[in-house]
Amino acid sequence: MGRGSFKGGNVFAQNLQSGSVNVTLNGNGDGTATITFDHTMKNAPVLVSNPQERDITGAISFLGITSAGCTVNVDGSSVTSDVDIGYIAFDDSFK
Repeated sequence: MGRGSFKGGNVFAQNLQSGSVNVTLNGNGDGTATITFDHTMKNAPVLVSNPQERDITGAISFLGITSAGCTVNVDGSSVTSDVDIGYIAFDDSFK
């Protein structure tokens, strides 16, 4: 969970973390789940989502992002059961 840099890709980050969270959806395809980072970050991170379901539609967003975690929100999914949402979180304040 240290510092990092991709020289050619212009990405400077520290405390890169990733994982997956299971979100239970209702009949409308809506649901939320809490993500707690393994290690608290120095600043609120940037997050990128990656749905693990093949045919999912709808919106995925991160709410209440702090250095310790956030909430993932799925809205209007075509899947109306549990879905796994993968994520990558990184602190982009490393210069």
